[in-house]
Amino acid sequence: MNLRGNTTNYGTRNTRLPYRYKSVPQPHETGVRNGSYAYDVLTDDGLRPSSNSLIQNLGAEHLIRLRQFFKRVTLTKDQYLYQQDDRIDNILFPETAVISEFQILEDGRMIEVGIVGSEGAVGIASAFYACGAANCMQVCVPGTALMIPRDLMEREVASDARLQMIFHNYINAQIKQLSQRVVCNTFHSVEQRFCSWLLMLQERSRRDRFKITHEHVARVLGVHRPSVTCIAQGLRERNLIDYGRARLVISDKDGIEKLACGCGDMRSAKAAH
Repeated sequence: MNLRGNTTNYGTRNTRLPYRYKSVPQPHETGVRNGSYAYDVLTDDGLRPSSNSLIQNLGAEHLIRLRQFFKRVTLTKDQYLYQQDDRIDNILFPETAVISEFQILEDGRMIEVGIVGSEGAVGIASAFYACGAANCMQVCVPGTALMIPRDLMEREVASDARLQMIFHNYINAQIKQLSQRVVCNTFHSVEQRFCSWLLMLQERSRRDRFKITHEHVARVLGVHRPSVTCIAQGLRERNLIDYGRARLVISDKDGIEKLACGCGDMRSAKAAH
């Protein structure tokens, strides 16, 4: 969704968040709304293969029962899905899109506390109990996601122990990664965190090229832009990455892994499945 006329700079002078909006279209809506979502209504033949790991683990029985309620939507870069404490009406299962979860600090800076891609889901905890969004959620990498109304998934989860186990395991893994992220932000260097974040982005989006600015990375890491520029220059000099205007390419994943702190490792999330 284009947020024209709203603040996008979260520095100390301007901390106003974008205006509140409907997070995602309701099930009865069709077509493209405000250029934000491209719909792919699923046919009676069943759900097209999805790259989302949680969807893959639902099993044929659930997909057959729920296929008419899933919609494949296209998320645009920097699109806000939820603000903190917003009511969650729909659950999103990213396929090629990557969603950033972040908090706004008292001085107005943003800092990322979580990232969700094809391994997980946005808003899945609301299928177990009534709760608002724990963090602000913004699209980091544009792409597709499968969307389903929360109340439908809530009823499905309540009646199936296997689904409860799958989603509980995923939520527990997310909590562990959140705790690890807090430690990472406290004790590891900006370079280590930058490299770890690049690996998380690559693994969740399954791509090596991104439309990302140094300013965006600085907001994610909760640091000033010059720090990111200095580190990026050093990584490029070692042929680990390349970048240009709003463009970043991972050139040597193995080299990045050697510098990363390892806090972005997806092993715990994969084990949860």
